Amino acid sequence: MDLPPVGEELRGNIAFVMGGSSGLGLASALLIAQRGAAVTIFGHLPDTLEIASDLKAKGLKVHGAHGDGAESEIVRAAIEDTVSRFGGLDIIVNSAAIHPVGDVVATDEETWDRTLAVNLKTMYLTCHYGIPHLIKRGGGSIVNFASVQAKACSSGVCVYATSKGAIVSFTHTLALDFAKHRIRANTICPGSIKTPMQGHFARLNAEGRSTEEMYRLFAMPVPLQRLGEPWEIAELVAFLSGPRSAFCTGAEFTVDGGLLAGLRIY
Repeated sequence: MDLPPVGEELRGNIAFVMGGSSGLGLASALLIAQRGAAVTIFGHLPDTLEIASDLKAKGLKVHGAHGDGAESEIVRAAIEDTVSRFGGLDIIVNSAAIHPVGDVVATDEETWDRTLAVNLKTMYLTCHYGIPHLIKRGGGSIVNFASVQAKACSSGVCVYATSKGAIVSFTHTLALDFAKHRIRANTICPGSIKTPMQGHFARLNAEGRSTEEMYRLFAMPVPLQRLGEPWEIAELVAFLSGPRSAFCTGAEFTVDGGLLAGLRIY
């Protein structure tokens, strides 16, 4: 198979990044665009359109869409606008997430419902409305963000870990159901990465400590002794979105600095 030059492997592709206005989603959208794709950044943050405009001013083919990613009609319209604006759809990246804390007793029903809506329903909607367009293009790639919490969760993250575990199974269904259409679906399970959500989680557990102190605590059980950077995850997203990962589907890629590789017994 003839492959395009490294750095240009996504040229001519069209991507939709759910949760693309901050953190891992923004890093992924930026790198995908730099690799040549046209990208719609969909985010709930008020400055989503401004972020997209700034990237467009730098010469990248980027469009911004703002709204609640758990609302069916809003996502449908954003997908259709992407197809109309750029000519199709090849890549879906699902990164929208919130991270409440609490066990099942402490988690109220509203928090449970909202977390599943943001972390899981957004993926259902992008795939429900987006996959028919991937089929029309002869195939494509879907990259869903889960977490190491899907594999070995800590205490006090009941609904967050539940949503992330469900994402792994959901991605398996996509890989199996749409392989015949040359659509690949994979899950990325990051560990602790320096993102706004990680910072928020650190502040929730700070008990008077600074965010940097919390980051050092989070890094202690990690064999590489540091937190990851968003660009390190974005590199994997770009790889899974492109032709060099053509035999990868239905898989979970753990990116955690070695956190889950062994037991911390000292």
